[in-house]
Formats: sequence, structure tokens, C-alpha cells
Amino acid sequence: MKASKYNFFFPYEADDSKLIAYNAFSNALALMEKDKHDMFQQFVDGSITIDDREFVEQLKKGCFLVDDDVNELDRLRLRMFRSRFNTNSLALTIVPTADCQFRCPYCYEKDVIKPLYMTAEIEEAIVKLAQKHMGTIASLSVTWYGGEPLMNMETIKRLSGKLIKLCEENDVTYNADMVTNGYLLTKENALLLSELKVVTMQITLDGSEEIHNQRRPLADGSGTFSRIIDNLVENKDVIPPVSLRINVDKNNMDSGKEVVRILEEKDLLSNVKPYIASVLPDNDAYDKSSCFDVCGFSAEELMFFKEFYNDELYMNRYPRTIRNYCGADSITSYVINADGGLYKCWRDLGNSLKCTGSLVGDDNIGEHLFLDYMLFDPMSDSECSQCDVLPLCMGGCPCKRVTNTEKCSVHKFVLDGFLSVIAEKLKLKKQLSV
Repeated sequence: MKASKYNFFFPYEADDSKLIAYNAFSNALALMEKDKHDMFQQFVDGSITIDDREFVEQLKKGCFLVDDDVNELDRLRLRMFRSRFNTNSLALTIVPTADCQFRCPYCYEKDVIKPLYMTAEIEEAIVKLAQKHMGTIASLSVTWYGGEPLMNMETIKRLSGKLIKLCEENDVTYNADMVTNGYLLTKENALLLSELKVVTMQITLDGSEEIHNQRRPLADGSGTFSRIIDNLVENKDVIPPVSLRINVDKNNMDSGKEVVRILEEKDLLSNVKPYIASVLPDNDAYDKSSCFDVCGFSAEELMFFKEFYNDELYMNRYPRTIRNYCGADSITSYVINADGGLYKCWRDLGNSLKCTGSLVGDDNIGEHLFLDYMLFDPMSDSECSQCDVLPLCMGGCPCKRVTNTEKCSVHKFVLDGFLSVIAEKLKLKKQLSV
């Protein structure tokens, strides 16, 4: 037996006789007595054998110990490719319109915003695409994206109805989510989205009313904050659970706590779950010097987590092992633009050089990018293969990787901080064995 290369041990502040033990491959988390950790470390150093068979079995179960002949990189590679080329599900990110009424200065799509709305021809081509996968898939998931998707509710209504019916006829599970700015989330739209099986939603607020209106104004410069808040308040019993994104950079570092205060004041925290996200200078859309690097943002995220986590939120930040990274490196995941163009990543939308195909044209556009996304093997990368958090990021964001920008996970920098908070919370809830 040998120690896994993905073991982590951190101090446990609540009890200095114990350590937090975590394995990134298995995602196992436990409290370990210090004397048992000393025994484990002496075994790793080759000075003793472990006679406590129960302890050994626990270590093996959590993958803290693996057989001598196990190549953990090969294990990761197998798990990644099984997921990446799994055809049991179909994921469609659909852009019903490339139009948007906002003009956010950091938006990576701002140069491609235009009054392009999906036609009946493209809608039918999407149904045919889904139909081709019936018989092999067990589930179909749809993400409504934009532009601003609520600016084309007619397409969402028609296309949802057709896809839901198709799934019902083929005994396929259907669900949908939406990324929206929330400005048009009226009672009528909220009720309709519920009927159309939209089960989660992402909306963005960037701070107080003054800060948000500076960063997320309408095209004519007028504010959007009060309208979004009013929509959330008026529809809180109708809309699905909302992940509320707070975009932060060096210019609005305190926005996270301000948004939480506002949500609490409006009695929204039961259904609206805030988190912070780093503004990125994608497509040269924003001043890079204003953006955090991954290390800087990880510190901000940890501070936000420590201050504002609660029973509903804390497990959302539990590190999770991943197979493939996202839809960009999944064989049955498509991002479909309003014009029928196919992309692997929604950050690529509107960039003709990154279009990997079309529902109504040449299927071989941009094949080189498709292959870059689908065939990258982080286990063969000189840096990634040596990284002890590799199971948590699997080489990082494919889009960032192909554009040679930062790709590392925040867990590379603050894994101990997140796990310390989570371990204490789990112990208090008596869910963590000692």
C-alpha cells in the first residue's frame, strides 16, 4: 500500500487533538486523531507498518491509501474519458436572441450584441437535433442563455413545449434552467417559466443600487437595480431557486456583503442564494488591471464564504471531484446561437472563428477548436499532472486553457480555508465521523 498523492491534512481549530483529513480523488472528508495521523505518516515514511486493520480499511475506503500498483493519473484519465464521451444525456445551451437591453462594461459579448432573434427554422433544427439523440439518452437539460433570453419569450415558449413533448414521448427526463439579468422577470414570465420546467435561475446584482447601476445599466444609461429587486420580491413565491451572482473586481470588493444585506432586508435569502464571481477580461472586454487573478479572487471568495455561509449555502462550496470540466469538453453538449451556429463554450458565442458547426450549414466549421476542447488530457500536461488538486479541476476551464489565460481552481490556494469551515459545520451537525 502507498499514500495517495491527493491527500490533504489541515489543523482542526475546534480540537487540537485532531486533524482534518481530505482526499481530492474520492472527495472523502474526515477528522483524524493526531496519533493516528502520526502512525499514518510513519507508514508513509517507511518506518513502520500499520497493524490497526480497521484504520487501514478506513484509509483505503477514503482512498488515502491505494495499492502499490495503482497509477492515480490513469484512474483520473479513465474517469474523465468515461464522463467526457458519455452519451446518456444531452445538454443544450440555447440562445433565443443575441439582443440585450443591458450594456455592462465587462460583458464579453458586448461586441456581438445585436437584434438577432431565433427563427422558426432554427427552432425546428434544434428539435431535430434533440430527436436524433432520443433512444440513447435518459435526460435532456436546457439552459436558456443570451443576450438576454427573456427578450424572446415566444421562442422559449414554443421550443420548450416541443422539447418537453418529445421527452415525454420517449420517456426522457427534461429540465431547464436560465441565465437572465432579471429585468423582464415579470409575474407573467415567472409563471410561464415554471410551467416550462425551468427549475433554477441565475440573476446578477453587482452591489448597492448606485454601484450596480454603474456596472449594469440599460443601453440608454438608466438604472436597472430597483426593477430587478422589485421582480425578485414580487415573484419570490413563484420563481424557482435563484443563484444570485455578484460580479466583483478591484473596484467593488465590498459588493458581496452589501448584496447580502439587501437580500436579508427584503426577506429573499430563503430562495435567493448569493455568491461572488470574478470579472474576467474575456475578449479584451474589460481592463485586465481591474480584475483579480485566481489567487487574489480565491482570498476574496474565502472571506465571503466565512462571513456569510449558512446551512443552505455552505455545502455549495464543498470541493467536488469532477470528471470532465464542463459542457465545453462533453461530447453531447452544444451551445446554440440564435442563428443556428454551434459552439462548445458560451464565451465563444458570436465569434465566427470559434464556431464549431451549424444547424443549418457546414458541420465542419472550426473542427480544430472542437478537437482542442475534446481531446486535451490534463494528466499528460507537465504542470497539471503534478498538481495535488487535479481531481478538483481536471485541467481547469477549457476556454481559458485554449486562450492561454489563468486556468487554476481557487482550491489550489484556499482549499484548507473552505474545508476548515465545512468540517466544523459538519461536526456540529454530527455528520462527520471521528
